[in-house]
Amino acid sequence: MITGPMRWAAGVVLALGAGFGAWMAGPVWAPLGTFDDGTGPAWLPWLMALFFYGIPGLVIVGILATLFLRLGLVSARDGLATRMALGATRRDILRTAAVASARDGAIAAAVGVPVGLALAQAASDLSPMSSQELPGDPSLQWGAVAWAVAVFAGFAVLAGLCGVLAYAALTKGTPDAMARAVAGDTDVAAPSLPPRAWHRVARAVPVVASVLGFALVILNRTVPLDSWASENLESPGDLVVAKNIGLMVAAVAAVWCAFQLLRWASERAVRTASAVLGRGDATGGRAFAADGLARPSATRRRVLTVTAIVATLWAWSWGASGASEADIEAALSVDAAAIVTSVDPWAESGLPTGLSRIGLDQDVIATLADDPRLRVIPARVLVGAPQTVTLSDGTRDLGEVATAELVLAVDQADADAVAPHAYRTMGLASGVLLGGRDEEYLPGEDFVPRAPTGVGTITTWAGHTPVFGLDSEAPITTVDGEWARDIWGEAPVSSLVVLSAGAPNQEFGMPSPDVVAAVEAAVPDGRGFVLSAATDSGWLVLPSHGFAVVLGSIGAAVVVLLAAGVAHASATSRRRDLATFAALGATPRSLRAAPTWEVVVTVGSAAGIGTLLGVGLALAFSNPFLLAPGAPFDAGEIGWHLAHGLTTVPWLVVIGACVVAVSAAALVAGWAGRSMASGTPVEELREAQRAGAR
Repeated sequence: MITGPMRWAAGVVLALGAGFGAWMAGPVWAPLGTFDDGTGPAWLPWLMALFFYGIPGLVIVGILATLFLRLGLVSARDGLATRMALGATRRDILRTAAVASARDGAIAAAVGVPVGLALAQAASDLSPMSSQELPGDPSLQWGAVAWAVAVFAGFAVLAGLCGVLAYAALTKGTPDAMARAVAGDTDVAAPSLPPRAWHRVARAVPVVASVLGFALVILNRTVPLDSWASENLESPGDLVVAKNIGLMVAAVAAVWCAFQLLRWASERAVRTASAVLGRGDATGGRAFAADGLARPSATRRRVLTVTAIVATLWAWSWGASGASEADIEAALSVDAAAIVTSVDPWAESGLPTGLSRIGLDQDVIATLADDPRLRVIPARVLVGAPQTVTLSDGTRDLGEVATAELVLAVDQADADAVAPHAYRTMGLASGVLLGGRDEEYLPGEDFVPRAPTGVGTITTWAGHTPVFGLDSEAPITTVDGEWARDIWGEAPVSSLVVLSAGAPNQEFGMPSPDVVAAVEAAVPDGRGFVLSAATDSGWLVLPSHGFAVVLGSIGAAVVVLLAAGVAHASATSRRRDLATFAALGATPRSLRAAPTWEVVVTVGSAAGIGTLLGVGLALAFSNPFLLAPGAPFDAGEIGWHLAHGLTTVPWLVVIGACVVAVSAAALVAGWAGRSMASGTPVEELREAQRAGAR
């Protein structure tokens, strides 16, 4: 059975996957035991989450775990061939591997699932399936419990399947074919049989699924299918479900395409590096390393794939974290201590729609602008038609509430003078409705609806103006000022977003009482309305540095373990070659250097390719306009956010992890090289035979 660092690495991946899967289900003890509102199955949300979150995650974890196990079998290939030559059947070997791997998977899940459940309970509002914000008394979430049990069983089965796949790849064919594969470090060649029709179909399925899935993504980006179905179909649910299934297929296909791309790009990078490595070093370590890198190697291919996948996930997660932190910092930089308007925000109806023609008192504007304790951003109030919202506690309707839509129109040039690029970072652009924390600034309202996301409209005297809603932590729902004036005409400044002159706090909606008092003193009764959050209504934004340290420590441990394991596997597979070089007169110095160079090129190439792909994925998915269905297609905004995203990536952490991985691999390979150089050629040949390297 598999032992050593690769078994531990596979176990760590399975434990992390099981913990993440358990966390997705949300807290076990929370309001509303099910999501049943009386109109549909209570289990449907968890089943939908299984398809949209669970299956792609299982695919990624399964690929990584299988590749780790394959690497762990490098030194066991000769032993497997010998066992089958002595009469052991492939079925018995696979059965034993399935049981052992399933047991390891159960142990990993037993560690990961409780941790995931604890995190879901502690940070319930962050879980995709959380119902913590729904009204009602806490109760046992049976859906979350069943999900956690399913995760435990699923990861045990997944681990067993990974073990079977790893051993099946090494035990197919005859013992002679296995021996030849061990000697050449290649995969066992399947018996030469005429391809069957279903083989061709099976090979075409990933390609066809990828093409159809990506075509659906492009179609949904251009024409949002959810909105189109709601407007044009009597039963839009069927199309929405079909679209969601198609997007799931696209996600799985994207994983498959990324896997193929990573493998191809990494192998290409190694071939290029090997052509350069041996120049000017005919008999030294670099020449020996270049000779090994130029030869096809199944072990090296798996090393490249595993390293590239881990580097991709690492860079992707940190790139996404950096983008999210940049959005929070931008929102904090424009977090208003108060908002002054000339329009009564509590007026139920009768307000003229469009940009308000009631300008804010010029003396009020001058007083607030001249106060050294304050910074102000001029804005205009955009009033939408009253809308009727049905309130519900999740189980029954509580009645209807009529509320007017109040939006601020902010010129980005004015906002940039106070907080450069803050609104643009959050996604404000022409045609964008940037959602805000309206409920904190309108505490007297019984109900303040959150601005919708996705394709929507603003209804005014000008008709239904299409907008694209983005969620953010801006103080008040906002649109671009220039875009608003192009539609509703010129209007005087009717609002001021008032900020404290000090550095941004790490708390949203908790203004200084002194600042609020200064604003209220500058706005006499009858000359404006002051909106400010209550001092106890805000919420603390915890800095992500502590979380980043924890995540970085775990990730670094996995990366170092991976690098050490792949270095050991690669050096082991080359042990017989280096012993032969020693017998032919190679110096100990060149023998010590050869494994180091070979592993550095292998791990470094894969880490570099994976990092580039991971950062690219983070930039694409954090861009508010690139892939979002129905978003305005503005090449300038898309390009700006891509460029800005590059500045938010924590490059020190991302590149530092690559350096740590390559350094760890070099140390392990150097240790293996010193061990090889310390013995005689005969001893090394014997040791290579014992380790399974022919």
